[in-house]
Amino acid sequence: MMFSPLTTYAAKTPTQIAEAEKQHIAQHYNPKSMIVTTQQGQILYDYHQHDNVDPASITKLMTIYLVLDDIDKGKIKLTDEVKVSGRYAKMSRIPGLTTFPLIKGKTYTIQQLLKQGALASSNAAMLVLAEHIDGNSSDFTHRMNRKAQALHMRHTHFNNPSGADNRLIKPFAPSQYKQQHFSKTTAKDMAVLTQQLVKQHPKVLKITRLTSDKQHGHMLKNTNLSLPAQADGLAGADGLKTGTSNHGYNLALTAKQNNLRIHSVLFQVQPFADERAKHVRQQLSNIMVRRAFKNYDYRKVLSKGQHRIQGKMYYVKKDLYDVVPKDHKGYQFKINHGKYVHLAYQRSFLPGTHPPKVEVVKVSGMIQPIVISLCISCGLIIAFIFTITIIKNKKRI
Repeated sequence: MMFSPLTTYAAKTPTQIAEAEKQHIAQHYNPKSMIVTTQQGQILYDYHQHDNVDPASITKLMTIYLVLDDIDKGKIKLTDEVKVSGRYAKMSRIPGLTTFPLIKGKTYTIQQLLKQGALASSNAAMLVLAEHIDGNSSDFTHRMNRKAQALHMRHTHFNNPSGADNRLIKPFAPSQYKQQHFSKTTAKDMAVLTQQLVKQHPKVLKITRLTSDKQHGHMLKNTNLSLPAQADGLAGADGLKTGTSNHGYNLALTAKQNNLRIHSVLFQVQPFADERAKHVRQQLSNIMVRRAFKNYDYRKVLSKGQHRIQGKMYYVKKDLYDVVPKDHKGYQFKINHGKYVHLAYQRSFLPGTHPPKVEVVKVSGMIQPIVISLCISCGLIIAFIFTITIIKNKKRI
């Protein structure tokens, strides 16, 4: 486990940090793993981030990611309608799973199905979307796994688009994955998915921030109780997704305050079916996100203009913003390949992310052309004035 080295609460478990924040949560509610990151991918805290876990319904974030990808590519539209067949209606009545009733003969838009999956955690909605888009859920699940690898989620493998145990969704499980039971991932891998989903598809937050939605006379409610005005509300929270299985309670949470967006991913608060454990997943996530807001700022660390960096003069093309501890002073900067500058201090980032950077130009390499250009311009102006003066004098003569 770790916290960024410039903080004072490294090497503590989530429940120990809760205790330090004067919120008592029994140690047996400690999650199996947890990670806290910034939207830029900076890791602020990790607790067993590499442990294998069952993502359960947090899997749905990957399904939502691919659906939004397909919308951006023009393959489908949010307003496209899907007619519910008898088979789809049966999907929504699988016992022992979270769902939302699909009525045979009714039509639902892609957007409505996304809301069913994101808010009410409907397993049927995700399976219906997968079959509607790719023809069958096996091909869609293949795409999920390819996307996971493309995002550097090296320890993740999905078995279906919903995250449910395949033994529970038979005969609707993907045919090529039926012999595999649970999907697997790590807190770090799901932090990558969360960060990339919000980066590439920020409009997802317009869905995940909703507390409820009404469809065909039925009300669906968001299972994420950390949204403002919910039972465990957190200021600035606007997503993303809960997950529940026999292994425990999971949560991928995101919140934004003062231009700083923080993500938290937590897995397997136990025991399952314990109402207190269900709320603890929210409360621990809230505590860790609040702690990040209390200790970090997103601020301008270097202004546009000329600066001496690593002993040389550079022109910084635009202001540089970064996430820094609030008590951090004495900024040091590093030049990359002579083209970029970033703030240098000890920290870690998720795969595929790096410290924010802006372009620079070495002043010594640009000063000479500028001076020459100015000299030429001045010479032309002087010559022009001299010529005009001679012409005027000739006219007088």
